[in-house]
Amino acid sequence: MRIRVGSAARALIVLLLTLGGIFLIAGEALAAARPGGGGAFTGGSNGTTSPPSKPSQPQTSESKSSSKSSTSTKTSTSRSSDSDATSRSTTSSGGGSNTIGGLAFVVLVAVIVGWGLISKKREARSSPLRSQHAVTPTAPVAPRSVRRELLGLRTSDPSFSLALFDDFLVALYVELKVAHGGGQLARYQPYLSARASTELGQAKGAITNVIVGSTSIEEVGGLESTASHVRVRVGFETNYTVRGPGGESALYAHEEWTLTRRRDAKSRPPEAARVLGCPSCGAPLDVIAAGVCSHCQVNVTGGSFDWIVDSIKVLGTEPRGPMLTGSVEEVGTDGPTVVAEDAQQLFRAIEAADPATTWDALSARVGLIFNEFQAAWSARDLAKMRPYMSDALFATQTFWVEEYKRQKLRNVTEGAAISSQELASVTQDAFFDAVTVRVHASSLDYTVRDSSEELVSGSRTTPRRYSEYWTLLRGRNAKGAPKLERACPNCGAPLDLTMVGVCNYCKVKVTSGDFDWVLSRIEQDEVYRG
Repeated sequence: MRIRVGSAARALIVLLLTLGGIFLIAGEALAAARPGGGGAFTGGSNGTTSPPSKPSQPQTSESKSSSKSSTSTKTSTSRSSDSDATSRSTTSSGGGSNTIGGLAFVVLVAVIVGWGLISKKREARSSPLRSQHAVTPTAPVAPRSVRRELLGLRTSDPSFSLALFDDFLVALYVELKVAHGGGQLARYQPYLSARASTELGQAKGAITNVIVGSTSIEEVGGLESTASHVRVRVGFETNYTVRGPGGESALYAHEEWTLTRRRDAKSRPPEAARVLGCPSCGAPLDVIAAGVCSHCQVNVTGGSFDWIVDSIKVLGTEPRGPMLTGSVEEVGTDGPTVVAEDAQQLFRAIEAADPATTWDALSARVGLIFNEFQAAWSARDLAKMRPYMSDALFATQTFWVEEYKRQKLRNVTEGAAISSQELASVTQDAFFDAVTVRVHASSLDYTVRDSSEELVSGSRTTPRRYSEYWTLLRGRNAKGAPKLERACPNCGAPLDLTMVGVCNYCKVKVTSGDFDWVLSRIEQDEVYRG
């Protein structure tokens, strides 16, 4: 028997189903809501910068607001479309009798299915799968990661290290910017093409206080065996000071640099990779004339031995420093963790090589670094941060601490605590193990004026939840459980380091990762791509 449903009943069914869809949307929006705010590394950002949140990842408040607005618009559009569909169904022709039993059955199924989906989503959000001690990823495998594609270079260059490449990029950007402001770009001919030098243009004054807020690998090409050169497009977001005839001005810059190198060139060891010398023999740049090193008698231009900047594109600059008295809402805190497909397998390889390095032990080390970082940040005490960070990350944090001091402000993260950690990614190369952990945490986060303790942003009473991706490095030769005491990992003396990471007792640099796990990258949810 064919059941015919009249227009009124049909409209009611559509309305109920539409409401069910709205409930699902609302349930998902509620689960994904990100209370509180955060700032970012940006010139002119209206964001509150707080550790370990935001300083290390450039993201303008305008872009975050735009993203949030776009999400709201999409939701509104979706609901409007549902309403239009309901209206069209209601006004369409169709007669016949109403079947209450059939209608009740449809409504019951819709309600049960809708409630089941909502409950399932809530259960997924609240289930204890983000255990402090869980190694098993609980999220989908990571999407394509351009950064990890560069690991393919190890086919022709077994010594290639992403960690060293990160350090090289920061050193290269800083030195070339300072040389640009000082009229000394010719000295860096082995690392800078004529085209890139021209694209930099005329400097408007001396360039100082160069801080690289983030680097991101945007595109990789030339990894195939038939290619002669590898090409990498890198995004930089930075702050630096220009000292011109009219005085000093702070600039925020967003640039893209394209670097090339012969695919069969060989990476230098860590002690040489972080220094810009002769790409062939490591001699000082001063001994290179017309592209030829007088020490090794080799032409070192064109990327034959090391990376060379082939082109530079300035995407934008803002002639202002960071604004530290506003707040920006978090993005992505409740989203799924981006997990590399081989993360568990590679972490087990680390455990097999060093049974003392377990997930629980590494999680405890993350907790130590987190607590020390928070305390040092709120106290604006750079010395207490230094033992746990790589050179590049420490330079970024130094910028923010000094900027708060300059503006006579203090950012406080009170009651900071980690709620859970998740394994996201592991990479291994000839020199380092690198483990990326997604850290879920919360704290009170507010900024006050030094003079009066007046609250200028944030909240003294409402905690802010957030999550970030932390990458820790350790040398492949280092063994033993991650240390949890404040002692030099080399000599065991009380932890007392210089600002360049050298122990004041044994005179050894201990922040390179050669002795224990150090924090090298902090990436926000909205920009992390594996």
